[in-house]
Amino acid sequence: MTSTLIQEKREQRVSAIIAKRQFIAKKLNNIRQVINSLKAAIQVMDERRTEIYKATDNETIRYRLSTIDLQGLRESIEEEEKNVTRYYSRFARKTLNIGAVGLARQGKSQLLRSLSGLDDSAIPAGPFGHCTGTRSTILHSPMVEPHGEIQFYTKQEFVKEVIAPYYTELLEAVPQPATLEEFEHQPLPPLPVEKQQSLSAKIKYAQLELYKNHLADYKPLLSRVSPRYVPIDNVREYVAQEDTTGKRIFYNYLAVREARVVCTFPHDNVGDLAFVDIPGLGDTGIVAENWLVNTLNNDVDIILFVKKPSGLGEVWKPQEVDLYDTLRSMLPELDLELWSFLVMNRVRSSSPNEDNVRNCERLIREKSEQMKFAGEVIADCSDGEEVNAILLQEVLDYLTQHIEKIDQLYINSLYNRLRGLHGQIRAEAQKAKDALGVVSESTPFSFNSFNRLFKDVVKKVYSGFEQLTKDLRDKREIPDAGFQEYVVKAQENAYTDSGIPTLEEIEDTRNLLGGYKSACEYYLNYNRTHLTHHFESLEEGLGKSVESVKIQLAEVLKNELQGRLGNLSSATGTAFFKDVIKLLGEQYPALHPAFEMLIDFQLSYQSFFYYRLRRHLDYLSPDTGMVELSVKPSAKEIYDLLTAMHKIVLENLKGELVHWPIEINHAIFATIEQFVDKVLRSENAIDEWQSFYIENRAKVWPETFQELSVNNGLRWQWIEITERLGTINKSILTFEN
Repeated sequence: MTSTLIQEKREQRVSAIIAKRQFIAKKLNNIRQVINSLKAAIQVMDERRTEIYKATDNETIRYRLSTIDLQGLRESIEEEEKNVTRYYSRFARKTLNIGAVGLARQGKSQLLRSLSGLDDSAIPAGPFGHCTGTRSTILHSPMVEPHGEIQFYTKQEFVKEVIAPYYTELLEAVPQPATLEEFEHQPLPPLPVEKQQSLSAKIKYAQLELYKNHLADYKPLLSRVSPRYVPIDNVREYVAQEDTTGKRIFYNYLAVREARVVCTFPHDNVGDLAFVDIPGLGDTGIVAENWLVNTLNNDVDIILFVKKPSGLGEVWKPQEVDLYDTLRSMLPELDLELWSFLVMNRVRSSSPNEDNVRNCERLIREKSEQMKFAGEVIADCSDGEEVNAILLQEVLDYLTQHIEKIDQLYINSLYNRLRGLHGQIRAEAQKAKDALGVVSESTPFSFNSFNRLFKDVVKKVYSGFEQLTKDLRDKREIPDAGFQEYVVKAQENAYTDSGIPTLEEIEDTRNLLGGYKSACEYYLNYNRTHLTHHFESLEEGLGKSVESVKIQLAEVLKNELQGRLGNLSSATGTAFFKDVIKLLGEQYPALHPAFEMLIDFQLSYQSFFYYRLRRHLDYLSPDTGMVELSVKPSAKEIYDLLTAMHKIVLENLKGELVHWPIEINHAIFATIEQFVDKVLRSENAIDEWQSFYIENRAKVWPETFQELSVNNGLRWQWIEITERLGTINKSILTFEN
């Protein structure tokens, strides 16, 4: 079989492997949904347990309830949720990824340049040490012009994910900055005395100082839209710490979450392959261990451990052994020897003092017995042809022959943990099933006394609901003042924060996309999205307006002079109705759906208003033909056009927006009237209220009736949630097949 046919067959094999991984990813996504259901069921069970514990004085029942280890279940479920998410990220990828690690100055960047065909403008290397500042993923896409896609942190992500961990580890006694502005303006506390003897702590503190001292250099990027598309020659300024002469002039990388570099690899039939460039490790504090864990768990299938021995003499450095141990510990489910290659970087020279081939061979023989690899390769990392012929072909052959076995070992480790979780849940669910005993009321029940009190309550609830409905009916044509404030604020923000780019940004985009027409279309779409973002705050305003009316409804039911249900729940509004529906349960076919409807009732900006906003946005849509450039357009023309279109849209919206605060009152009135009709006038509604008040009479009229040890409503709900937990738990095991 010819080399070309072998490569084509291998490419087909890679595609088949990725397709199988996508199927596994779907199963993992289903497992994530089951875990979410488990979490919800545990939360409900915990709430029910608390309610029953407070409601009963039966010490046997209280003891049985207290022995159900719901906190232990919650912790185990949360741990497996993290694991499943980690597995999902790995299997959902549509590429097989090869990563490279090593200490600084070992030729890792050389190797990646040979593999990808890129130069040091995209894969940086410096003459003095660590140069790569952030992780890059290099993707093969032969139909696309080479470019970079830079993903920046947002301000909130930067503070939470980058700065906060330094404070947690180094400055735990100091309040962490909550915002970027706090980090910027507050002085950096000194490293505590007890940590100043730790070299690791001092290196990490120096990194924190770097973030602090150079914030002005990269802060603007934390507000930039991501991803930012940059020409391939400009990628270095976002991923490198140094320029090509070794001067440390770049600090943009501090704001970069990840860079994706898209290019055409110089090798035929490589298929869906990607390379991951990881900053030099082992003797710097640049890359946090948690970040490295995520990279190795989610984004790397084969790791290349790169070492360049000296020609004069060489040993295995302690930092290299530590790095190997670190890598081995980060993915305990798989032996590192299954997914790692040792790459000895060969240096050819006529001088015996520089040629290192003998030391490459010797160090392979003399490596520690604990340092095991799937393969060991000696290759000149600067020679693209040699890297392809010797290294890449061997790695790809290994991947296509063994990755499915590796994946199966990996996924089996998850199934083993899920079986353990299933058993743990089953044991606690059995305790829950046995927790409640048969209880009875200690004194006879007088129905005549109850009926007299109940009729008085129904009459007052009826009156309270009718008055509230009348008030809402009278206000239907009056704008809702609270929501109107949100509308006005959204309009003001849309005017002041237009999102219209600067002339420089328009020129940059024109250069990247290849023309002013493409740049104009890009910014029309961007500005349309930016404008609608301002009106998304209406969602909050709608929620507050609806909740305000729910609070008034709840007050009628809670008030001692009306519904007297205040002892059933200290909450108000939606939260009160959620507490009541827990007591109602589905054995109340008239009341339960009505309360469920009220709880679910909300006015959504997306479904109620957005479609009406959208019909005014055609002026910001490239495909409508409303925007035309001149024969010889310029950045200034695009800027003026975007400004004019933005103003037209907002002026046209004024007539639309004035009606919205009135329309929501119509919607609220209609729903509340429907709720009142359902709970007071529907068939069997009053009979169900009577049953509900009978079950909860001791809380409604504590001066007249004694409490049941566990009332029937709570007992029924406990049985229901116990059975639901058991049903969900059984579904965990179905994914293994």
